[in-house]
Parts: sequence; structure tokens; C-alpha cells
Amino acid sequence: MIIITTLLLVLMHTLIASSNTYVIHEVYVFNLNGEITDVTYDELQNAMQLAESTPNSALLIILETPGGELDAALNIVSSIESASIPVIGFVYPTGSYSWSAGTLVLLSTTIAAMAPSTVIGSCQPVEINPITGQEEFINESKILNAISQYFVEVAEFRGRNATFAHDCVFYNTNLGPEDALKYKVINFIATDVDSLLNEINGSTINGVTYYVINPTITYYQPGIGYQVYEVLINSTIQDLLSGLGLLLAIVGFAIRHYYLAGVGILLMLIPLLTGLSINWLGLALLIIGLAAIAIDVHAGFTTHAALFITGIVLTVLGIVLLQPTYTPQSWLIATNQVEARIVLYSLVAFVGGFGGFIAAKVIGIIRTRPLSERLYLPVNDVGVAVDDINKDEIGYVKVRGEYWRAKALESVRRGSRVIIVGIDGDTLLVKPVG
Repeated sequence: MIIITTLLLVLMHTLIASSNTYVIHEVYVFNLNGEITDVTYDELQNAMQLAESTPNSALLIILETPGGELDAALNIVSSIESASIPVIGFVYPTGSYSWSAGTLVLLSTTIAAMAPSTVIGSCQPVEINPITGQEEFINESKILNAISQYFVEVAEFRGRNATFAHDCVFYNTNLGPEDALKYKVINFIATDVDSLLNEINGSTINGVTYYVINPTITYYQPGIGYQVYEVLINSTIQDLLSGLGLLLAIVGFAIRHYYLAGVGILLMLIPLLTGLSINWLGLALLIIGLAAIAIDVHAGFTTHAALFITGIVLTVLGIVLLQPTYTPQSWLIATNQVEARIVLYSLVAFVGGFGGFIAAKVIGIIRTRPLSERLYLPVNDVGVAVDDINKDEIGYVKVRGEYWRAKALESVRRGSRVIIVGIDGDTLLVKPVG
């Protein structure tokens, strides 16, 4: 019995080795949820590189998407079709959908599958007004013919139903899993990932027989930089930053606390920069953050650390966005890890050096401060107005390196010398010198 089993295993191994087969031991799962954007393409590229660097692997894309940007979808299709490993598309879980650009991605995969009660289709392109956000269907024949033909070519490349590829663009045709399988748009219907892999095992698709043997399933997690980037490009977050920034700018100019206006302008600037790629956005935020910190330090913290704190936040965001995007598993096998570490260590050294410079400046300012207000009352001393202070209004003045609340007995201008004539609680009473 043992001899027969051994002979069967040897025979099976020989058949597999001699035929056009692909053995899958490792499956990387990429969740394509929500709108398809350039960020989706970048994340998928990282997952693809990770899977391609692992022998006998496959990439499983779980699709639950209403569609998205056509350019991003075209880039994803090109990446899938040129992949050196099988790419499996799976509309999952039950009750989900993969419409428009999501259908195009599914058509391009090596193996396509749907869960029960899922839907694909509705691929007519739409144009979004960038100002109003209103969607309008594109009916121009030149555009429809071009997009439809591309869908057809993608479907025929994988041996799938070209009629559906055409009709889903021109007529917004939709299919459930049973009809999609019947009309040869997909290869399998499966209830979950495990059952799908069981269906694939031993199947022959486009002349290739696939064997799934004791697969290890790894769920790809995008780097923290991409997670932060997705938050920043979220329309709700952008509206919040723009609204808060505008409010701070108005209030800052109204009460002549221009540092508040500066913070508001920085907040309004972030949504304008999110059109950049993740690396360029990270670099821009890093530069702006360091500039804000430098300005506040050079000004002696006259903004009451508002610019300093904002600069710290922007600098941290920039560093996060600029970090290598590999997942922890890929760091163990990435061929360019030396290059990635050089970039990471250079960033750490630069930020550490700049942080040391800022810390030295802060310590120097603290050491120059006089005794506390309980022991030191600067009556008859001369200081410098930090703000424009109208008569009988409150502002700030700097006396011997320390900042004090001050009430002007006569109007004073920012930067002018003032004399302290009295104290009211914790507020100095000042008037211009001379």
C-alpha cells in the first residue's frame, strides 16, 4: 500500500512538472474597497511586488467598489495583465458589488469569481463637475466607443464574454453571479476565500492547470503612510480643514492676532496639496512644517507656539508620508531594503538634527527669562510691544525676555518701546516711551 501511494505521488509530481501548471503555496489578499483612485493603484503595486517576490504565490483581489477613476483603473489593468503571477479577482462578501471600473478590474484578472448575491456591471463613464460635484453620464460616441473597445480587448485577453464587456459600457448591463458564470464572464462562484481556493485547485483556465497546495493566506496591510494619505484625501476631512482654516484666518485678521491667520492659511493649504502623489505631498508638508517651526523660533515664539505646534504636526505628517511603504513581511525579502534603510536613516538623522537645533533654541530662550512674576515686578522697566495694542485694550509685551499681558494706557505699535507704569493683577499697565 505504501509503495502504491509513493508511486502515485511520484506520478502526480511528474505530470505536474511536465504540463503547463502553476502550483500555489502562498496567497496574498488585497482588499480593494471603496473608490478606485491613484492611491489604490499605488497600494496594489506594493502588494503585487510583494507577491511576485514570493515563489509559488498568487494575488487575490477582493473587490467591493462602486468604481472610480478611469486612469487609475487602466493602470491597475495594465499591472495585472503584465504580472508574472496569477491574479485572482473575487467580488466578495455576499451582497457586495463591483461596478464600473471595478468590473474592468475583475475582467482583467487571471481568475475571476463572485460570491452569491453580488453584482457587476454599470460601466457607462460619467463626468464629475469639479466645482459642483454633479455627475453627468458621457454619451459622446467617440468616448464610449474607445472605452467599450478597451473593455472588449481586456475581456478577450482572458477569454471572457466580449458582448457583456461591450454592453456594460453602452447599456449599463448588470449581471449576478449565476448569469456571469453562465455567460463565461467569471470562472467560479464561491461563498468565501477558502471555498474559492478549493474551486481553483485542479482547474484548468486558459490552458494552465492550477494546484493550490496547503496555501498560506496573508492579508496585505498598506503602510501607515498610505493610511494617513487616505485620511487626508477624504472629502470630509478636506472640508473640515478648509472650514477650520478659513475660520481661523478670519478671526486672526479680525483681532489682529496674525499668527492665528497663519495657522488657518496652513490648514487651508493642505487640501490644495492633496492632489499631489503621496511622496510629493510628504515632501511638501515636511518643508512647510520645518519652515513654520523656524519662523516661530526666529521670532522668539511671539506666536505663543501656535506656528511651532502646527509646524511639528505638519513635519510629523510629512515624515510619515515619506517613509518606505513596505509591509513588515516584505522588509524581510525586499531586494532594495538597503536603499530603503538609507532613505529612512537619512530622514531620522535630518529630523533629529533639526530637532536638536530647535531644542537648543528653546533652552536658550528659557534660560534668558528673568525670575517669576512673584519675585519680579517690572515697574518702570522698558520693554517692546509684541502686538499692536489700542488704548485700554489688552495685548502682549516683552520685558527682559519674558512675555507679559499688558493693557495700553495709550495706543502702542508692535515693535515700539513701552514703559511699564504699573501692574493690575497679572496685567502690566504700559504706555509708549517718550
